[in-house]
Order: sequence, then structure tokens, then C-alpha cells
Amino acid sequence: MEEKFCGVWGHLREKYLKANKPVLYDFLVEKGELEEYLTGYQDAYSNRAEKMAEKLAAERGVNAELYESDPLEWILATEKIQEEVHDALEKEIQQ
Repeated sequence: MEEKFCGVWGHLREKYLKANKPVLYDFLVEKGELEEYLTGYQDAYSNRAEKMAEKLAAERGVNAELYESDPLEWILATEKIQEEVHDALEKEIQQ
């Protein structure tokens, strides 16, 4: 079976299914629906991650003005937001 790229969120869900829901995982593989299932997770969680990051950036003042005044601070703040979003969604996906 050729393995296709399903993105970070799809990969995390696949890993969870293999470890915790093997019956569902095997069912999706047998029906030929695993790729579509994981792609759906990837799409949904990519959108959620983007919206969460935008909301946190707005709440914390991580914007173009910060970038202009202190690019390094903007980079650090943006990376922290991305890490927080990733951690929160990773926990959610593994439920």
C-alpha cells in the first residue's frame, strides 16, 4: 500500500487510531477510506489552527506594528503561539 502525505494533523490522528482504535483503523483501511478520513482531519484542523493562531495573535498584540517595531519579539511570539496551538490541537486529536 502506497503511503500518502496527509499532513501533520492527519498523521497525528492516524498515529492515535493505530495505537488506541485499531478496529476503526483497520475498518478504514479495508474500506479504502483511511486517506479520505485523514485528509478531512488535516483540512479541518489546519483551518482550526489558523483561526486559533489569529485569535491568540490579536489578543496578544502580535501584529504588523510589533513586527515593524521589534521583529525578533514578533518572531518569538509567533513561534510561541504556533507551539501552543499545536499542543492544544494535538491533545484534542488524541481523544
